[in-house]
Amino acid sequence: MRMIRVFDGTSAALNSIQRRSECWVTTSPAFLPEAPAVAPLRNDNALKLGVFAMNCKGGTTLTKVESGRIVPTWPQQLAIARAADAAGWEFLLPLARWRGIGGDTDPNSAQFEVFSWAAGITAATERIQVLATAHVPLFEPLVAAKQAATIDHIGHGRFGLNVVSGWNAPEMAMFGKANPPHDERYRIAEEWITLIERLWTENDQFDFDGEFFQAKNAYLAPRPVQQPRPVIVQAGSSPTGMDFAARHADFGFQVHPDLGKLRDMNTNLRKRAEQQGREIGVLTVGTVVCADTEAEAKRYFEHCVDELGDFAAAQNLIDELIGGDNRSWPREQFRAMARGMIAGWGGLQLVGTPEQIVDRLVEVKRSGADGVALSWVDYESGIAQFNEQVLPLLVEAGLRQS
Repeated sequence: MRMIRVFDGTSAALNSIQRRSECWVTTSPAFLPEAPAVAPLRNDNALKLGVFAMNCKGGTTLTKVESGRIVPTWPQQLAIARAADAAGWEFLLPLARWRGIGGDTDPNSAQFEVFSWAAGITAATERIQVLATAHVPLFEPLVAAKQAATIDHIGHGRFGLNVVSGWNAPEMAMFGKANPPHDERYRIAEEWITLIERLWTENDQFDFDGEFFQAKNAYLAPRPVQQPRPVIVQAGSSPTGMDFAARHADFGFQVHPDLGKLRDMNTNLRKRAEQQGREIGVLTVGTVVCADTEAEAKRYFEHCVDELGDFAAAQNLIDELIGGDNRSWPREQFRAMARGMIAGWGGLQLVGTPEQIVDRLVEVKRSGADGVALSWVDYESGIAQFNEQVLPLLVEAGLRQS
């Protein structure tokens, strides 16, 4: 039977370990990983790079293409995460889904739960920031705060929290929960994140008596490694959502396929943060199709979207996101929006040669974005190609450090 002893970090104890077959538990901070000087999302790269929605079947694209698709499987998740980590990417951002979108392929119908996924991925990587996307109605704030702190310790300061006020009525119904009106959801989220932030930062026990949440003698230990708290991301684009982000988030997550409109959204968000006496960064989302020629990239994009796009799933997603009777829209208006959803949840479309994609990302930076969460039809081959062909050009363009 192997002995278990506590290692105090001394050289004598280390020499003893080398001489005997014993299992040791270290208590010495010197033998723990060093906390990063700054969280990866707060580093000096002009354009942060992330991977989006890799934890869900199909990722962000709604297509009938089968080759290389997200299943998901754990080996596939590890391969993608480690490829981003080894190349110095800043973050991994999961999509919080609990059921599929329907249609012919039912995208997102299989998914890894975000907090346990983040814990596993964090333990398997070294440098990258791993976020969990939390629907406020589904996570008690004390539980979410504890989960976040635990994962932050697993990665020694690499956790991030993406706060979603809740929007998907069919998913809420799975939990027996109503989907409150839009502005009320943000009132609930305001109390939720306020309680979590107090748990992360206060030493003493406290009582919390809100309209939606109450806590008696609340406290948290250990607190997160990141101080004063982990990075917070929030994706609201309505005035109410932007105001929430301006008060609480380090990064707003703004999505639009048109760079001009994205620039206006980014400017609006930053102004709202300034009015709160804060600074805020901006992240956006884009789908990559890269090829040796522009024509080849466009052909593959059109094959995935126009020829094999799951328009029934896109219809359902539009219903969920926008609501209303969009079936009465003019055909071309619906098709244009559906194509954007099929291509990648209505985000930027980065289609072309490596040089063209870099030019596009330069424009993304000029729009006021600090980072972009990327997705592909085939994530594994896509990120490998991006690291080999696009990343060096981003360094040359001054968007990334070598």
